[in-house]
Amino acid sequence: MSVWYVPAVLAAVCMAGHYLMLRAAAGRVGDALGALCVEGTAAAGILAYLLLRSGAEAPPTTAGILWACGSGLFISFVTTLSFMALRIGGPVTATGPMVFAGGIALAALFAPLLFDEAFTARRALGVGLGLASLVVLATERA
Repeated sequence: MSVWYVPAVLAAVCMAGHYLMLRAAAGRVGDALGALCVEGTAAAGILAYLLLRSGAEAPPTTAGILWACGSGLFISFVTTLSFMALRIGGPVTATGPMVFAGGIALAALFAPLLFDEAFTARRALGVGLGLASLVVLATERA
């Protein structure tokens, strides 16, 4: 098992908790305010981690900080639009995979072009299966 599997699986568990709580909040708070609560709480949690950890994972660079900030802008839209999709009736079983797996599939298609990552037949199959699952979930009749 690769060393990155454990944090990836833990991140998936955290993502499930995030999305279930987002669903519980949707419709009980406005989309933008809900997103601000999510992102503000996330920032506080990350700040606590930074203050309590020992040592730095990697030395920061200007490019790294700018890319991280760009990612933050995208995630703010993801959170706001996810609140909206859930508030107007999207089921967790369809919106969650569409948002997260759809985004991952798109990123997997662009990563070889942007970061010179290998795009193997196995990865292509995985992306294809992921996209097929999105079609199955998104076309379910209520």
